[in-house]
Amino acid sequence: MPKMLLDRLGETLRRQQLNLLAAFLSHNLRRFLMNLGILDGFKTYIVAVAMVVAALSQLVGVDLPNFDGHSAGQLLMEGLAILFLRKGIKG
Repeated sequence: MPKMLLDRLGETLRRQQLNLLAAFLSHNLRRFLMNLGILDGFKTYIVAVAMVVAALSQLVGVDLPNFDGHSAGQLLMEGLAILFLRKGIKG
């Protein structure tokens, strides 16, 4: 009987530790994602570079699953347009 009680107590403590760890991690992750001030002014450039890289990889022959419906030339032109438009507006 005492062994079963200790097993249940140990299981409850482990469950509480996991809940506490999950709450701690989710709070810190949420706070980090909300405070992405370090990327201010660079998010558009990151998206444009990702589009250009995806287009160049499609031109080389690498198939990217998320970009299957898009043509490589269209992605390249749109990525460059976003890049230079942002640069012109910012400059």
